[in-house]
Amino acid sequence: MELICDSCGKRWEMEPNFWRCACGAPLRWDLKVYFDLAAIEERNWSIWRYRAMLKLPENAQTVSLGEGATPLIPTPEKQSWLKLEFLNPTGSFKDRGASVLVTGLKAWGISEVAEDSSGNAGVALSAYAKVSGIDCRIFVPKGASEGKIVALQRFGAQIVFCSNRQEAAEQVMIAVQSGIYYASHTWHPLYLQGTKTVAYELAEQLDWIIDENWSVFIPVGNGDLLLGIHLGFQELVFSKVIKRLPRLIGVQALACAPIYAAVHNLTLPFNRTVAEGVAVTDPPRIRQIIAAVRETDGDIVAVSEPSILNAVDELAGLGFWVEPTGAISWAAWNQLGKPPKSILILTGAGWKTLKP
Repeated sequence: MELICDSCGKRWEMEPNFWRCACGAPLRWDLKVYFDLAAIEERNWSIWRYRAMLKLPENAQTVSLGEGATPLIPTPEKQSWLKLEFLNPTGSFKDRGASVLVTGLKAWGISEVAEDSSGNAGVALSAYAKVSGIDCRIFVPKGASEGKIVALQRFGAQIVFCSNRQEAAEQVMIAVQSGIYYASHTWHPLYLQGTKTVAYELAEQLDWIIDENWSVFIPVGNGDLLLGIHLGFQELVFSKVIKRLPRLIGVQALACAPIYAAVHNLTLPFNRTVAEGVAVTDPPRIRQIIAAVRETDGDIVAVSEPSILNAVDELAGLGFWVEPTGAISWAAWNQLGKPPKSILILTGAGWKTLKP
């Protein structure tokens, strides 16, 4: 059994019908993947160079747009690094999860999918669904960035506008009950098989020398990136490719920071934030996120709206056009005094926000 329920402890095999446990709780992967350095496909410059380490349905045929293999470049003082995830095909790290998920859905014969998303996850899913011949319906909260809406339209998604993210989550479940497959970046276990490749890449790009002295700053809303990175590093330690887990620093916008509040035992109001991609008031995997951060001796940090906007400008000054959600890792790194041996994940492209 490969999947474990967070709540009741029941174990499941990976099957198309089980994107969550029968009790309603999220599933997590059991740690059984052995990372074999010799199995890396050296000539494949995408996440699929690690295909041997990805859990997939039998006979799955890869659906890829060349996602992954994003640059890792030094910060100006040369003591930390920037991971340029906004250079993925549709402009965010979500392409990693979408590629693996759609590969699985295609193998299972799924013909129509639905997703609730403020933008990046929906854009990625619609692009990969498009090239796979899968119909795609995206439930989007009003106020989502214009650039993301235009991208959804370009990739042929059917867009359903909702008043907020909560309504989007409710409406997508009505669609799922009518028979459309729920291709969720938040819930589906296959998504984490894609996002865990960030950890693989970071370790490889640093010559497999990464340990508890390193910190990885990760924007967190629903947590699919942080949990994927945690899973990937766990597998690398399990396989003795690296010695210890690096510290995971989850970053939230202070205006909407339920995980930060839970970790630090605070009561905070929820307000609108420019970092719309992490504006999640009730993340289903919050227990998993907190457990991952604590296991790595990491932390959850919250950053203010002015600091987020300043981070966007500072990154632009370095030549990087990053959306506010993607810039919050830089804001947190600044807030903590720019500690050395840090890796900042810049998750989404600035063209998706359009407004200065």
